[in-house]
Formats: sequence, structure tokens, C-alpha cells
Amino acid sequence: MRNCPFPAGTGNKHPVMSIRNQGICISLFIALILCMSQCGPAKQKEQPFFLNLHDTVDYVGIETCRSCHQDHYNTFIETGMGRSFGPASEQRSAADFEHAKPVYDPKNDMYYAPLKEKGTFKIMEFRLKGRDTVYKRTETITHIIGSGHHTNSHMWMDNGYLFQAPLTYYTQSGKWDLPPGFESVNTRFGRKIDLECMSCHNAMPSVAAGSINLFTRLPAGIDCERCHGPGELHVAEKRMGHIVDVKKEADRTIVNPAKLPWKLQVDVCQRCHLQGNNVLKPGKQFTDFRPGMHLDSVFEIYMPATAGKEDFVMAGHADRLQMSACFKKSNTGNTETYNPGLNLTCISCHNPHISVRKTNVAGFNNTCVQCHSNTGKSTLKKCTAPAAELANALNNCVKCHMPASDTRDIPHVTVHDHYIRKPLKTAIPQTVKPTGTLYAVNNPNPSDAMHFKALVTWYEKFKPDETYMHNAGKMLNTVKEIPLLIHYYYAHHEYGKVVQLSSGSEVQSSDAWTCYRIAKALDQTGNTPKAQPWYQAASEKMPLNADFTVEYANALIRLKKPAQALTILQPLTEAQPKYELARVNMGAAYSLLGDNAPALKNLLTALALNPDNENTCLYLAELYLKENKTGLAGKYLKEALRINPANATAKQMLGKMIVSD
Repeated sequence: MRNCPFPAGTGNKHPVMSIRNQGICISLFIALILCMSQCGPAKQKEQPFFLNLHDTVDYVGIETCRSCHQDHYNTFIETGMGRSFGPASEQRSAADFEHAKPVYDPKNDMYYAPLKEKGTFKIMEFRLKGRDTVYKRTETITHIIGSGHHTNSHMWMDNGYLFQAPLTYYTQSGKWDLPPGFESVNTRFGRKIDLECMSCHNAMPSVAAGSINLFTRLPAGIDCERCHGPGELHVAEKRMGHIVDVKKEADRTIVNPAKLPWKLQVDVCQRCHLQGNNVLKPGKQFTDFRPGMHLDSVFEIYMPATAGKEDFVMAGHADRLQMSACFKKSNTGNTETYNPGLNLTCISCHNPHISVRKTNVAGFNNTCVQCHSNTGKSTLKKCTAPAAELANALNNCVKCHMPASDTRDIPHVTVHDHYIRKPLKTAIPQTVKPTGTLYAVNNPNPSDAMHFKALVTWYEKFKPDETYMHNAGKMLNTVKEIPLLIHYYYAHHEYGKVVQLSSGSEVQSSDAWTCYRIAKALDQTGNTPKAQPWYQAASEKMPLNADFTVEYANALIRLKKPAQALTILQPLTEAQPKYELARVNMGAAYSLLGDNAPALKNLLTALALNPDNENTCLYLAELYLKENKTGLAGKYLKEALRINPANATAKQMLGKMIVSD
């Protein structure tokens, strides 16, 4: 094979592409790959060595792998990865429900309590006024995310749509608290669990077309194929009796990470253990990455460049490891070519098939000693710490050189810092001074378009610091893609610029998010009639995105088209019965039609889901005024003012009621 970066050996002679068709012995596609890689011209793009990288090879699931690899299965399911996600159960949970006390969120004036009833887990949200409970909502937990080594977070489903519940159990401290990020913005029961999140915390999932959080494939925990790639081809070959002696050659039907070039091997791990702002390449989605690929062919990971940085994030292992002198000095040479002599990747210390809790100190220390000994590669042959200090640390290299510390992004959690270095003599202040710039951790030379998108999305999703948008603004002359420019001005609330840019755009050729941003910009600048077709396009391009559908319906209601709004809201409320905003708009639409009974039913349902929506209260007040129920109308106007004391409409309506009385 010309310039092959992988170990020699074709593995099997008759690869097939699908176990669905056992009668096919040789796939023409695989034969073509082999021909191109071995016989093609020098300038022909080099084909992957491992054949299961092709996107036609499907995933088979851990139970299929188990049928031949029972020993690995038995140990792997006890690892953090093996326990990363699954249906809520006593066995899956590490949380203490028996002695739990309610968690109070002062920003929302809400309490949260974990409940366990006959083996079923629930999260209750409630509000007190004095000793009285004035609001209560309870949701059943369907799934648990997190192995329990550090945390258990809790998921619930609205008719199949997956959301995060507002309560997490922090195992190390034995404490219930709000989930990470909820302490600043509590989304209550409304945080969607999307493909980006689930594709790291689980085996390979899939969502329904046009949806964010309606999963059509939702496995139970990270599995074998997240590191080895999809197993359909491998399984088909073994079932046909094509066995490879892996002591002599590599089996090309399934990725063996240990046989990958160093960069590709590390990419397998840092697909999930390199945390930051993940920016997809055009046309890619998070499930496109397969072991054996370059990670930056699917997405780039951006982190803020900071001054005085000494803290680290929970899933920053790969980034921190690559800061280490051990790492830099061990991995010299061509890291794009397979070389068994290169050392210090993640699997130098971690056996992915065995829990870290069952890898004793000596096992980790042995990796260090391989280099730091009289026969090792390092010039530093032994630890320079005093003998008494070494004895006190029980000769534990990790304890001193990779100390456990708090993480910046996850409260109540400590992890080992993977930045291997000499112990710090004095504590460095945990100060982070953002510079307003980002760097691509897994690509030293990102394109202007990708860097620009990273800055905009960082500002939008993580930190609304104007310095990030200022630095993005410096790149406006180099970025030519209209959707990116629209995104920039939309994120910065410069709606007039969005409208100006969209003048040459066509609904048919624009993606769903661009359609939505143009619609919002037109709406914000007072042109709802022109916004309507853009809202409609966004909703039709992503028909299972509930937010797009509701925005479209709301525009129709404001344009006095309530019957048309109901035609799209009714199937939405059937699909997601607990989607509050759909209920609010249903109530508004029925109210406009003069159909008070269903209007009242939907508005009260919305209020039961969220007592702090001032629009719900205003619609209820209007409805009760139509029925001359001034007492109830006044009650909900006062509620609207409790939520927003500056609500001019509520003040005006209440003032008129007082005058009339």
C-alpha cells in the first residue's frame, strides 16, 4: 500500500459491507477502496486503512459485541463510560434519595426536591409563600446521565422529547444541587438534550429529521463502537468465518485504536475529553466522526485564550495532557504515521476496558517508571523529592504530579489535573482574565470562517463579553458567507443589518436557522408580514423544532390569523403536551376566535407548567374580563406585575379596572 500510515496487513480478503445481506461475499465498494489505495496514482487521495470508517457501515450495539467479547464486556460496563447513560433505575443511580433536602434557587424563588416512589424517580419543583405551597410541578425521571463517579444528572421525556431536569446529585460531596450552568440560568424543565450532548455521553445516537431532541436511537451508555467504530462489517466477516490472527496482522474490518497513528489515536479520546466550543464544519453533524478520522475533519474545538489561567474544566483532559513536558518530549517525530515506539497517549495510563477504580496506584505508576528509571527514555531517571516526602505520598506519582482539584465548570467535583508537572511550591491564584480571543485546540490553522463562527457562538452560548464580538468584527471583511454574517449581526441584536443582508436571500435556498434569524430581525424591526414566510420556511425546514413552530404560530396570531395558527399548534401540543409556549399560543388563538373554553384550558395548562410567564397571566386577565370576572382578571394582572413590575399593559388594564369600579 503506497505511503500507508497504518500497520501492514490486509486482515481479511473478502470484506462485506452489511450483515443485512449475508449472501454477498464481496462488496464492490470495499474492493474499489482496496484497488484505489493500492493501485491508484500517486496524487490519488489516500484511503483509510480501516474499512469500517465508511459511512455505509452501521452500528450494531454492545450486545452484539458481547457475543464474542464477554470478558471485555464484563469489565467495561463497570467503567465510567459504560455507565455514562441509561434508563433511570436503582442500579443506575448513585444518588441518595432517602436523606435529600430540597434545593433552593433564590433567583427563581423555586425549591427542588428529589423523590423516589416505588422504584420510580421524580423531581418536584415548588414555590412557597410562607408555609403554603403556591405552585408545584413534578416530572418522572426517565434517564440518568453520568456514571456516578462524579455526578448523576436526571432526564425526563415529554412524549419522547428528551430534556434535563433541574437537579443533579454530586457523588463526591454527597450533595444534591442545581445542574452545572443552572445556577446562572435556570431553564427549569426546559433544557433540551441535543445531539451534541448525547453524542459524547452515550453510544452513537440519532435524532428524527428536523428535530433537536426527539431521538430515534437512544442507546444505554457509551459502548465498544465509540472507540472501535461501527461494527457491522466486522460482525459480518466473523459470522462468515473470516478470522484474522491479530498477532500477525491488523484486522481491517474494525478500528483498533492502539494501531492508529498517534494523532488519530488521541482524536478518539479527545472527541469527548476535550471540552470547549465545538464548531461543526459545513455540512457535518456530531455523529459523523468515527474513530480513525481526524477530529478536525468534522468539528473544531475552541477555547478562550486567557492570561493567568490555572484552573481547568471537567473534560479538559486532552488539552491539559498536551501541555505537559512528558507529552511533548515523548511524542516527537511524525505523529501522522503509525509508530509503536511513540508513547504517552491516553491509553498509556488508561485501559478503556477497565474502571479507573480498579486500576491500582501501581498500575498508573508503572507508566511513569517506564520512562523515569535507569533504563527509561527520560533524562530524569527518578523522582527528586526527599525520601520522607515520597514515603508520605506512598510513592504515588499521580498524587503529586497530577493533583486532584476543583473544576471551573462543574461544582462540587474534583478531578485529577492531567497537566503533568513538578508539584507547585505555592498555590497559583485561580484567576482567569479573558482576552476576548479563542484558539482552535485541535487545529492550529483554522479558516477565518470557522474562527469567526467560533467567536460568535462563544458570545451567544457561553459568555456575552463584547470583546469576543469586537474581535469577530475585525474579521467582517474577510468572511464572505452571508449566513455567517447574518448570524453575527443577529447575535449582536443588530437587526437592521440582518434585514439589509437578507435582501438578496431566498427562502428556498436558506437553511432553517438563517430563515429563523431573518424572520426575527424583520419582526424586531416592525415588519411582521414580511417575517411570516421566513418563519414558515424555518418551521418547514425543521418541522420538529418546536421553537420554530411556535414562533411561526405567534406571528400568525399577531397577524390576526388564529385559525391558521391552530392548524400548526394542535399537532405540536399532541407531540409535546408539556411545551408551555405552545399552550400559551393555543390559548391566545382560541381567545381571538372567541372560543373561551379551550382558550382557558390551554392557558391554565401553561400556567401549571410555568407560573412566571407574564403573557399567560395577561391572556387570562383578558379572557376573564370578557366574561366579566373582574376578580379573577385582577388576580392575574397582579401576577403579571409580580413577574414584571414594569409591565405597562398590566398597569394600564388594572388602572382601568380600578377606575370602573
